[in-house]
Amino acid sequence: ATGAFAQVSVYGRLDAGYAQTKTTTGATYQKNNGVESHNSASSMWGIQGSEDLGGGMKAFFKLEQDVYPANGNTGNSGAGGGANNSAGFNRTSLVGVSGAFGSVAFGRDYVPTFSLVSATDINSMSRISTVQRAAASGYSTTGQQIVYTTPNLSGFVGKLAVIADDNSTNAAVAKEAATDGTLTYMNGPLMVGLGVSSKKVTTGANETKNSATVLAGSYDLGVVRLVGNYIADKQTATGVADDLKQSELNIGAVMPMGKVTLRAQVGRNTVEQGTAVDRSGSDMVLGAEYALSAKTALFAKTGTFNKNQSLGADSKVTSTAVGVRTVF
Repeated sequence: ATGAFAQVSVYGRLDAGYAQTKTTTGATYQKNNGVESHNSASSMWGIQGSEDLGGGMKAFFKLEQDVYPANGNTGNSGAGGGANNSAGFNRTSLVGVSGAFGSVAFGRDYVPTFSLVSATDINSMSRISTVQRAAASGYSTTGQQIVYTTPNLSGFVGKLAVIADDNSTNAAVAKEAATDGTLTYMNGPLMVGLGVSSKKVTTGANETKNSATVLAGSYDLGVVRLVGNYIADKQTATGVADDLKQSELNIGAVMPMGKVTLRAQVGRNTVEQGTAVDRSGSDMVLGAEYALSAKTALFAKTGTFNKNQSLGADSKVTSTAVGVRTVF
């Protein structure tokens, strides 16, 4: 590229394959077969660039959007298949400056706690993953952020996002205020991170508060990489007697064996709300990949999810997929 933003690049990742998903909720059974996206990893594309301002400072931008190769749709962030189309760059639309002080950016992005969980999900936030509470803060990606990232200080990096949507001139419209931050440490094969978040939504006299804590880490032993995360969150709401409390623990292992990579992941989730709701379930995902090149791989994976947090205590979901993933 030429001009001020000389460092501009286009990048992306595409995943599609044939999948079968079986869902049981109480006495109801449903089976779906067909081509799906987001099987081994979420699919997206983006544009990013930077301009050297001199004196060690740079201006930068990043635009990123979900894409679903199975049907050609773009969609809301997540693994929903792109059924709800959304225009523009629904993942990330940031512009900012960086220097010795770190970086400051404005716009839309994944909140820091979500990014920390994503970094420790061996199934890359795909639809077949035991990680279900990455958006425990109340957000996955959201707009109207001010994001500050510290420089790397002997392996430590901090990131803080402040989100404000103050419709103060209209009492009937929801007002949002949130903070979301992480501190990570990386040293050779070790990565460990802690994240906390707080969100408040006010509509008239009604108020809903979300708080979440994330602990995540990974260690590369060479023959196998071990990855895990723990997520705990609580929601309180006006007029609701009991707080909604949810937690999730996920542990995974990735074993490269030449062109073959094996993956295994287990998860345990709990949901509690007074005496009305008290349940826990276990999830498991197994997968294998065969590298056709440095950027393209064939994959096969299967996952079983018991007592799905969104479907209820009497639910079970099993999904199996085979397909192709490539990056550019």
